[in-house]
Amino acid sequence: MGLPLRVVVVGCGGYAPSHLKRLKASDLFEVVAVADIDAQAARSRAEAFGVPRWETGYGRLLECPEVEAVLVLTPARVHAQVTIDSLHAGKHVFCEKPMARTVADARAMAEAARRTGLVLQIGYPMRHSPDALNLRKLIRDGRIGRPVWFRDIWALSKGNPSPSTHDRDLGGGVIYELAHWLDFVSFIFGQAAKVYAVTARFKPDPTTADDTFLAIIEFASGDTAIWSESWAAKGMGYDVPPVGRKVRPTLDVIGPEGSIHFPGPAGEKVLSLYESKDQSGAPTEQWTWESDWGANASGYDGELAHFYRAVREGIAPVPSGEEALGANVLAEAIVESGRTGEPVRLT
Repeated sequence: MGLPLRVVVVGCGGYAPSHLKRLKASDLFEVVAVADIDAQAARSRAEAFGVPRWETGYGRLLECPEVEAVLVLTPARVHAQVTIDSLHAGKHVFCEKPMARTVADARAMAEAARRTGLVLQIGYPMRHSPDALNLRKLIRDGRIGRPVWFRDIWALSKGNPSPSTHDRDLGGGVIYELAHWLDFVSFIFGQAAKVYAVTARFKPDPTTADDTFLAIIEFASGDTAIWSESWAAKGMGYDVPPVGRKVRPTLDVIGPEGSIHFPGPAGEKVLSLYESKDQSGAPTEQWTWESDWGANASGYDGELAHFYRAVREGIAPVPSGEEALGANVLAEAIVESGRTGEPVRLT
């Protein structure tokens, strides 16, 4: 291991505790400061995690030569500003998802990284999660043939506990908050060709962003991804109302030579592969999934460790800003299709 990477955390809201906990537990990082426009939030995070300095603005921290990198954990609307300022100040950046609120902002972030030659990595933990990577490999290796229909249907939930997530301007709503799914299907299938979506807002609380949707994404590869989710239950928080399910999502990947399914028949957190050539009716193989959406706890540690290596060893960040653009393109297309009622064609 080389020298710890000296980082500052900008944004002390809902994402900060999990990141600070991992950073402080790792020998790879030294957290030198935190910043938030809310002084109480910045102070309390610094005290809770033993960080020696806190600020209400990040500008002074970018002037410090000992600061090597910035973790951007702010609401999505200001991701571009903080990221671009940090890159121009000579700091590497790890930015939480979604990359930005607009494709234009995301492109500007990627361009700033290209011009400065610094690392910009976006926080999509499924890229570093063994369970999600196993699912991707099953599909890309052709275990069930190609093309496939990738169908992911999620239960009703309250949604992120942060009110800003349910604000159309600050966070963009569930479609942007769950951009990790859009990044993951882009990681599997590549370039999207067409998007059709229906969106709605049903949440009884005073929110402004769409919270319920169905999206159909056709890829240039011939594969199709279908995604539906609702964060329309009253209140804020990740807990799921009792709707008669043991897990949140129901995942099916259907191909010409077999299928892949989650959960198991009795709601077990198991991914099952069925191959058409096997006439027994039993799964060919099964894997236990740690979480109900394919992200392992190790994926969060893995993405931070990868960021460290990208800075210290010069390996490519995963995903880079350029790679992560696809999720923003898809999110914007879903919103546009939901608004117009027409499909959006992508080039």
